[in-house]
Amino acid sequence: MIVPIAIDHTCLVVRSLAKSRAFYETLFDFAFAPREGDPNTLAVESVLVHFFMTEVPDAPAEFLRCQHLSFHVHDLEPVMARLKAAGHEFTFGEVTFFKQNNYRWCEWRDPDGIRLECVSPL
Repeated sequence: MIVPIAIDHTCLVVRSLAKSRAFYETLFDFAFAPREGDPNTLAVESVLVHFFMTEVPDAPAEFLRCQHLSFHVHDLEPVMARLKAAGHEFTFGEVTFFKQNNYRWCEWRDPDGIRLECVSPL
C-alpha cells in the first residue's frame, strides 16, 4: 500500500505565463524559472513550496476554473489583509467535517479563474 505524507507538487495550466507570473509575484514570495527543456513551463518555488505552471493559450475557461491550489499558512489574517489591499475579492470560512486537519480558509481566483486558497489549522 502507498501511504503518502503530503502532495509534493502540482502543475497549473494557464493561458499566459507572463500574466500569471505577474499575478503570483505580486501576492507571493515565489521565484520563477523556465523548466529545463520546456519553454512553455515555469518552475515556481519558494523555500517551502514548489509547483509548475504550463502555458496552454487556448485552454477552455471551464477547465481552468476547475483547477484548485491550496497553500497552508500560519495565519489567515495577513493573507486576507494582503488580498484586500491588492483589491482582490475573496471569501472565507471553516472546514470542520474531517476527522483530522480541519482548517480556516480564504479563497479567491487568479486571472485565469483558477481557485486559490490559503488554509490555517483550527
